[in-house]
Formats: sequence, C-alpha cells, structure tokens
Amino acid sequence: MKIINKKSLVFFLILLFLLLLRSDYRFIEKPLCCGDDHDYFSHAESLVIDFDFDYSNQLKGFETKRYNKNNKIAPKGFIGTGLLSAPFLLIGNLIDNTLFNLFQIDPNGLLNYKILLYSLSPVFYFFLSIFLIYEVLKLLGVNVNIYFILIIFLGSGLPYFAFERYSMTHVYEVFTISLIFYLSANFYLDKNGKRKIYSFLIPLAVLLSFLVRWNNYYIILLPLILKLLFPNKFNNSIKLTKQANFYLSVFLSFMAFMFLNYKVYGITTINPNVIYGDASKKIDIFLGTFSNINLFLKNNFIYLFRILFGKEFGIFWFSPIIFISVIYVWIFILRIKGNLLLKVLLFFSFTQVFSTVFIWTSTASSYGYRYLYSLIPVSIFIYFSDSFSKYSFSNYYLISFSIFGLLGILFFETSEATALQQAINSFGNLEPYTQPNYLFGLFSSLVSFSSYLIIFTTSFLGAIVFKILLMGFSTDKLNSFLNKFGLPVENQDFQNLLFELTNISIDKFIFTILFIYYISKKINLRANSVNRIYE
Repeated sequence: MKIINKKSLVFFLILLFLLLLRSDYRFIEKPLCCGDDHDYFSHAESLVIDFDFDYSNQLKGFETKRYNKNNKIAPKGFIGTGLLSAPFLLIGNLIDNTLFNLFQIDPNGLLNYKILLYSLSPVFYFFLSIFLIYEVLKLLGVNVNIYFILIIFLGSGLPYFAFERYSMTHVYEVFTISLIFYLSANFYLDKNGKRKIYSFLIPLAVLLSFLVRWNNYYIILLPLILKLLFPNKFNNSIKLTKQANFYLSVFLSFMAFMFLNYKVYGITTINPNVIYGDASKKIDIFLGTFSNINLFLKNNFIYLFRILFGKEFGIFWFSPIIFISVIYVWIFILRIKGNLLLKVLLFFSFTQVFSTVFIWTSTASSYGYRYLYSLIPVSIFIYFSDSFSKYSFSNYYLISFSIFGLLGILFFETSEATALQQAINSFGNLEPYTQPNYLFGLFSSLVSFSSYLIIFTTSFLGAIVFKILLMGFSTDKLNSFLNKFGLPVENQDFQNLLFELTNISIDKFIFTILFIYYISKKINLRANSVNRIYE
C-alpha cells in the first residue's frame, strides 16, 4: 500500500491528530463531580496539589456520592490512572503558578495548563503504547511498519479515550499491558545482561496495571502468553520463575498494593467490588443464571453475537483488531493441533474480559465496548504470532475497517442518530446513555454537512483556526463574515465556543501544536519504509 512522502505525512498526521483532539471536555476549569472522570482526576489532584490521600477537598459536598466507609472518603475509581497522570498535572500546575506569580494570569481559568497537560497525558500514553508494541514486534523479528500499528490503534475505539474523554482508564490500561509485554520480551531476549532487572520490573508493571483496573486478572498471564505465542523466538529454558528478583518484586508489589488500598480506602483487600460496589448485584444476577445452564449458554451466545456484529458498536465494525483476534483464537482452540496451555490461557483471558460485558449487559455508557479495549495489545501479538495461521484477507479487512472505526470516533455525537440517549440497548436493557442503532446512524451522519461542521468546530484544529480569526476580527465581525458563507453562526454552542476562545490564551494552542508535532515526527522516524505500510 503506497503512502505519501515523509514531510507530507507528518503534516497529515498533525492535522489528523488535531482533528481528533476534542475541545468539549477540555475547555473547562476542572472535571466536575461526580463520576468516573472526576474520580481519576481526584486521585491525581490529591497527590499533586495536596500531597496526601485525603480526598475531602476533591469530594467536598459529595461525600456520600462516592466511596464512604471506614471513616474514609475516596473516589470509587482506582488510583492507577491518577498515578500515571500525576506528573502531567504537576507540571501543568507549576506552569500555572509561575504564570500567576509573574503575570497575574488566573491559574483556574478555562483550559489552564493543569487541565491542558492532564488532558494530554492519555495522548502521550496512547502513542507510547504504540511505540512499545512496535519495539516488541521488532525484537521478535516481525517486519511491520509503525503506520500499520498506528492504523490498528486509531481504528480500535481507544482514541476516543485519549483525544476526547481523557480522564478515563482505558488508555492507561493499554499502556500498562503494553509495558508488561515490552519488559517480558526484553527479559526473554536479553542480550545486555539485564535479565535480572527486567525480572524485577515485570511485577511492578503488573502492579501498576492492577492499580489502573483491578479486575484485569488475566494480566498476570501475559509474560507466559507472549512466550507461547512466539515459541520459535524464545529459549524455553529461560523462565521468570527461576529468578530470585522476580519473587522479591512480587512480594514488594503485593505489599505496595495493600499499602495503597489502606491509604486510599482505609482497608486492605484484593476484591475490587468492595470498593466499586455497583458491580456486586450484577455479578450475583450473572452467576445466578448458572442454575439453568441451557438458558445461560443461549443468552451469552446471543450477547456474544451482538458484541461481535451488533449495530451498537459491534467490534466487527468498530474494533477490528479485537474482532479478528477473537476469530483467530476460536480457530486456534478448535484445531486439534496447537499448544494446549496457550489455548487454555487465551480462552481464560478473553472469557474474563468479555464476561465483564456479559455481566453489565451494556456498552458502559460511552463510546464502543470500552471494557474490551484492554485486549488491544494481546490482540496485536496474536495477529502477528507464530502460533496462528495467516489469512490473505486479514490485512485488507484490518486496514479498511480500522479506517471505518476511526470514522466512527470522528462522527460520534455529531447528530441525533450518533448521540447517546435513553433507550433500550442491544441487550434489552433501558439505559440512560446508549445508541442501539449507531452503525446506521453513522452512515446517515457521513452524508450530513452539519456533522462535518460539528467535527471541525469541536476539534482543536477548528479551535486554532477560530482563535487565529478572533485575533484579527471581533466576535461580531467574525459572525458576520461566516454568515456570508451560509454557516449556522446563530448556533448557541458555536457562540459559546467563540466566547471560550476569547478567554483562552494563544500559547495553549501553540503548546498543543508543538506537542502533536513532536509525536508525529517520532512516529515518522520509526517507520521502516516510506513506501509500504505492511509487508
């Protein structure tokens, strides 16, 4: 597949990433209580601003809305996302305080640096995950261009939680899992005498991943899964379980996990439902269906079919890398040949993740089947592994539907047909935020001019253009100018955007452009070839 030259490609990437980068969650002073987004922000803010695990400042007036037990008030969301994003919030806070001290610039205004850098944190980890997976594939001798990996990621559904709804766990899940794979590959293939270091670091990466999302139990299997996926690349005699540093790190990681639980929640537990109690009733209902095994199997087969092919974010359409890995794993398990242990581990891993959707019987009130996104890294390694047969149509399907999946993100909530609303979801439940006909809604949005206007005006690309125009025109003159082209300037959301832009300094946009430029250059430098995406 031919692609454009390097310089043009960097420019294209900058435009694409700025178009993906949304303003709606960013043109704020801080996330508002209460909900998942605020929970993860609260962790970061308490660590960076207050330097403690006391969340009374973050949850003042909402103490009963989140975790409130054992004389501890805390977010329900787990601390890992806050830990990973804290350095960005810290730097942003330092910049805000410096600007206030020097120029009396309000540190709590719209899109302050604290929010800007915090919101760019998942963008950073999104691309770092791509780089880590690409480096692992290189170590394994897989001949793949980084743009192919980029396309897979862009079409997976994950970009929504990097470029728009940034204060959620999913990018951080993918990053920590990618890190586990990276450290594991370096442990098995070590040529620099650092195997002991890697054996110590792997449990710490697993700890970090658990702190992001406790219920991803399958992550402890990832080092072994990687080894079994590429049996011809690794020396079978090299095992983590033979390393003393590994056991030391496991012990220290477990103690750190318990310590953080106690500091945040006032208890020591390994059960996430004790903290995030909403799931308990759902789990009981799910387990209760075991009493009628035929009904249980029938219902879950129907659920699986809807997850795979349904109009409401079916992964065949909107997360092709996960879909194709599911198909590959099914074929592999049903084959007579193949490593039995690998079959068992993959079956457990995919079942454990998919069961979360079966339990909640929902897409989880946001874009896509977000509970499945932690499978993206392992799905990529399955796709390129030695253990799975390759099918000629796979590359074409993966590239074309990844592009379609990217369109699904871009056109999300650009019309009533692609917006979440109260309705009966694909599982037959009345949900406040769902869109059971998203696939057809997307097709209607693709031919709607207003959808393209919304994409542009709510993006950082559009915000930068309008900010430049506002530097030369007053708001009234700009409205008059745009009105000549028949654009709907009377739209209240657009007028709110112009008002916000007048209160956001140009340096925030310059900083964002430089950040995106740096990432685009790094991607381009890692490309194997400027001529082919995959060979």
